Amino acid sequence: IVGSKAGAVPGYNFSKAMVSSGIVWNEATLRKYLTDPEAFVPGTKMRAGAVDDSHALDDLIAYLEQATR
Repeated sequence: IVGSKAGAVPGYNFSKAMVSSGIVWNEATLRKYLTDPEAFVPGTKMRAGAVDDSHALDDLIAYLEQATR
């Protein structure tokens, strides 16, 4: 996911908001999105809620960065 354009994975029905967001995922954009998805991309389909715990957020972003290599 890190380094890829938001809403560009084939086979998934992304919201129009995500597809047109122009976001490229990196640590900063992931942090903003995962902290408050609806504020960062109004109209997103992600309704799972925000990651409020800073340590959990750090771990999640580190995992996504590692998994992308």
